[in-house]
Amino acid sequence: MVSARRASYSVCFCDIDGTLVHYPEAQAKWGEITGPSVVPGCFMYVARETGRRHKILKLPPTSTGLQGVISVKTLTELERMRRGGIKLVLITGARLSTMLTRMAFLPAADAYVCENGGRIYYPEATLTVALPIAEDMEWRRSHNATAGPPDSDAIPPSERPGTLWELYRELTAQGWSLDAFSYTTNFRLKAKDGKTPEDVAHIVENLRPDLASSTNIGLADFYPATSGKEKAAEHIVQKFQSRLEEAFLLCDDDNDMGLAAVVGKVFLPSITSDSVRRAVDANPEKFVVSQKGGIIATEELLEHVEDHIGTFMLG
Repeated sequence: MVSARRASYSVCFCDIDGTLVHYPEAQAKWGEITGPSVVPGCFMYVARETGRRHKILKLPPTSTGLQGVISVKTLTELERMRRGGIKLVLITGARLSTMLTRMAFLPAADAYVCENGGRIYYPEATLTVALPIAEDMEWRRSHNATAGPPDSDAIPPSERPGTLWELYRELTAQGWSLDAFSYTTNFRLKAKDGKTPEDVAHIVENLRPDLASSTNIGLADFYPATSGKEKAAEHIVQKFQSRLEEAFLLCDDDNDMGLAAVVGKVFLPSITSDSVRRAVDANPEKFVVSQKGGIIATEELLEHVEDHIGTFMLG
C-alpha cells in the first residue's frame, strides 16, 4: 500500500558542483558541446559513446574562469521528484554570493544551504521579488558567538567579531593565504607559499572546540562547530518532520562524507578522492556509484534515485 504521507516527509540532499553542475574536464571525456539548441538559452551536448543529445544550460563562469553546465533532464527529473512529495535541499560549501548568482540555473528546491551549512534559505512566496527566498534567522543566529551576528557580514573579515575571525586573523599573521571573499560564516585555506598539507593538518587538529573544518576540492574550510552540512541537515529534516535515516544524498567530494554517514542512501556521480573511496568500500550497500561521468552520470543516477524513492513510499 502506498503511503503518500510518508513520501511527503522524505528528503533529498543534493550537492551542486561535481554532482549537478559539471565542468569542462569531466564533460570532455564523455562528449562535446556542439552548439546552441533550438530551445532558447540551451546548448546541445552529444555523448561520445551513444551519440545521444542532451540539452544543457551554461552557468555563469566562476571566479577562476571555469564555466559549468547542468542538463535540462536533471532539472526536469528533480522537479518531478518534488511533485511526488520529496523535499529537495541543495547543500553546498560555496559562498553565499556564488549560490545566489547561480540560482537562475539551479533546480527549484525546498531549502538552499551554502557555506558548508552556515546559511539556510527557504522559498518565501509572500515576497514579491525576483528570487523569493528568506533566511532561517534562528539558524544564522546560532553561529553568532563564532561567526559574529548577521549585521557583521558587511564588515571586513579581518575586523569581524567571533572566534572564527580570531582564527582568520591569527592565520593571516602567520602568513597563510586565506580566502574569505564574500564568505560570511566560513573561510578557506590552501597550502601554498611554503606551507604544507601537514601544516594544514596541524591547524585542524588544534582547532578550538567551537570551530570545525572539512576538506573540499583540496582546500580546508573553517566554520563554526554549530554549522557543518550534517548539523544543517539535521535542522532541516526536523523542520520537514522527517529523519536523516529517511533522507538520501547526491554528492561527490570529501566534505560530503560526514552527511553521507548519517543519511539512508548515497548516490555518487564519481569518486573524487581516497576518502570517498574508503567510505564506499566500507559500506558498499549504502552507495550507488555511476560508471559514467559528467551530466551523463547525474542523469543515470537520477534513474537509480527513482528506485530508491519507492522504498520510502511503501507503507
